[in-house]
Amino acid sequence: MPELPRPFPALTPNQRLHLEVYGYVVIEQAISADLNNRLRDKVYAIEAEFRRSGTFKDRSKAMFGSSREYFRLDNLPHVDPCFVEYLTHPHLLGMVEEIIGGEARLEQSDIHIRRAPADKSAQGFGFHRGAGAPMTWRGDGGLFHCHFVKTLTNLTDLGPDDGGTTVIAGSHKLGHVPQGEIIAAAKDDPRLIHSVVAPAGSTLLFYEATIHSSGIIKSDKDRVLIIGGYTPPMFQAWEGYDVDPAFVAAAPDEMRPLLSGSKRYSWHQRQRKLSDPAQELAKEPAPE
Repeated sequence: MPELPRPFPALTPNQRLHLEVYGYVVIEQAISADLNNRLRDKVYAIEAEFRRSGTFKDRSKAMFGSSREYFRLDNLPHVDPCFVEYLTHPHLLGMVEEIIGGEARLEQSDIHIRRAPADKSAQGFGFHRGAGAPMTWRGDGGLFHCHFVKTLTNLTDLGPDDGGTTVIAGSHKLGHVPQGEIIAAAKDDPRLIHSVVAPAGSTLLFYEATIHSSGIIKSDKDRVLIIGGYTPPMFQAWEGYDVDPAFVAAAPDEMRPLLSGSKRYSWHQRQRKLSDPAQELAKEPAPE
């Protein structure tokens, strides 16, 4: 079966080291301005239609929020081709599979619009993690891997007051330490809490073992973002995130394993050494 293109390794040694040390890395302008703008415009169009009609089309639903301050639509592949383009983006998929340690399936996908509440002082962090110690492991080269990984791409510029995603640096390695104790200790020293500041189109790549939270929005700007969550193929999709079967059946052959997890335990692992240079996406040979 043909495979979706993706480079390996996709991260430079210094990007991989940042991820290893802090549990996250920001790849600035990881997607093109054109894709970024199409994604952002589609997110706003979906919200506008929901405000007008009170419904979503095509079996879609906001499982977690539809307020002005927290608008979110979940399970994206069937909603619009631009979402599929993002979720199968070769460079993002390559980075994901590098830090999972092998082939991936789509576990979760959602779009968000976050806005500050009327009382900005009422905001607080909602720190959490989605993967504990049993979902993490070290490869032959000593690098940290996690069986649940996310790409979070900000579709609007993020300055220091715009509420970029916030992480507790290094917490991915502390899976056996009670989460509450880590959060309490980090709040005592703000240097341990890192927030994303990056231009539109930049991607936060992180282990779900890293304790993270939505940021505190101090400005009056919208924060628009898209998330892809990935696991090895033998994992089930997160509840409510199974891709529409009709959409999977109609998808290209090379895309179906990513959408459905059909490879299951036929999982091909891939590992790198820290010193391995990042690879460019293989190009098709020019016709003679």
